[in-house]
Amino acid sequence: MSDKKQPDVVRGYVIQRSIVFENNRGIALAENPKAVQPFVTWMFTEGENGKRDYEWGHYTSNLDTATRDYELRIAEYTKDYGISERDAYKYYSMQRPVDVGTFPKTDNGPVRIVNFERQEGVELGHYQAWGYLVYDAPLTEKQIDDYELKAAPSNPDIKARMREQAQIVGAWEEKRGVPVNLRFTQWMPEWEKFIIKPYITPEQMAGRYDQARDAQTRAAKKPIAEQLKENAEQAARDNANRQAPGRSAPKTDKEER
Repeated sequence: MSDKKQPDVVRGYVIQRSIVFENNRGIALAENPKAVQPFVTWMFTEGENGKRDYEWGHYTSNLDTATRDYELRIAEYTKDYGISERDAYKYYSMQRPVDVGTFPKTDNGPVRIVNFERQEGVELGHYQAWGYLVYDAPLTEKQIDDYELKAAPSNPDIKARMREQAQIVGAWEEKRGVPVNLRFTQWMPEWEKFIIKPYITPEQMAGRYDQARDAQTRAAKKPIAEQLKENAEQAARDNANRQAPGRSAPKTDKEER
């Protein structure tokens, strides 16, 4: 499953797999071993509170049939409505078109395969890919490496990791006085946290995160008194900058250009 929370139970069926589209509609596959037809696929609508209303069930006694129906309903919906999956896991095929034996087949997909006519630039031209696959749960690092895939920056696990890294990177950038146009983060006072600036790739963020952690390690070796003095001075500078009247929000890379 793509969710970390406890799975939904609907009419005695436990949701095993699900995927949500950008319009908050979705497809789910569920199982109830005690039912005459123990497998079902549903269409659902997800409300603002995350609650899902399930409808249009396709019931079957065979898991393979249910799995094929689940993947077919996803493919048909994306084709009919021209809409993408939300909070799904996309992986680009970097070295070759997607074909038999070129991708991992798991219990979570792929639910959709897309091949391009030729190798194309994706993710604003940061990568060159032949196509991509969509899963409803993340692949392992070994699976990604074995098949020479590239995880999309929009994947939920990648976004979560980058958000965590941004807090360390942002504090390091401010302390070091990195110019606004060269920063990967910007401070959001209403949220009291750093956010990632547009167009920053996971590789860029990971590299700067390593720099920031190395700096933390070196700083930790300084005498405590020196660390406390530096931290107090930096906190005063940060507060002055953030609270200065009329201070405009940092420009993004795109605005600088």
